[in-house]
Amino acid sequence: MIPSSTLPPYFAPQVEKPDEESHQPQRLSRSRRNVGEPARYWPQNSTIKIAIYDYAVDDPYVLAIKKAAAEWGPHINLRFEFVAGEDADVRIAANPTLNHTGQSMVGTAAQEVPSGHPTMTLPSDHTAQSFTATVLHEFGHMLGAHHAHQHPDANIPWNQASLDRHFSPSSQRVNWLPLPRSDQYEFSPYDPDSIMHYSINPELTTQNLFHSRNATLSAGDIAWANKTYPKVPHTP
Repeated sequence: MIPSSTLPPYFAPQVEKPDEESHQPQRLSRSRRNVGEPARYWPQNSTIKIAIYDYAVDDPYVLAIKKAAAEWGPHINLRFEFVAGEDADVRIAANPTLNHTGQSMVGTAAQEVPSGHPTMTLPSDHTAQSFTATVLHEFGHMLGAHHAHQHPDANIPWNQASLDRHFSPSSQRVNWLPLPRSDQYEFSPYDPDSIMHYSINPELTTQNLFHSRNATLSAGDIAWANKTYPKVPHTP
């Protein structure tokens, strides 16, 4: 197993979020936007080879990942091929220190990670209730999606002092705060139930706003996938 300490410095982690506790929180309601990075999208109709460190391809852990990742399948024109060894586009390591969070490079940035390093990490307990949602989220990153809550129009009233108590400046930039309004990103319609949206602890906002963790692909996720990797009908 590759320990997380060996991850390259440009590996963008998801950081463990504080427990969600507050009094009478208000649910987030925002104009709907999803975020992708076109320069990091995989070539259309390509096959992405995926290797998982320390597990045989028929191990229950691998089968659980395959089952969860397959939920993206009907909505994209890519194919996931799980392979043995380390010669793969995406290399996954199980991390026993992770609970319900994971880490992943965004899209084809995985190909820039040196050989011998993972491009994604997932919790080691595939029987956990949150495991499927975590796989869906990390595979969303792997497909080229960024966090939905980081859209510049989300207008989440972050409590900067609270963010500073819980997260480093780099973690805030990568995982929480709005992305710059730039041609680098594609901002397209989404719904607030996106699998790419973090749960929001009211403590982290100035207006006691709350957003629960999403567990399934939403209509917005599917629309983004269909637009990014459109399935083209086969013509004989």
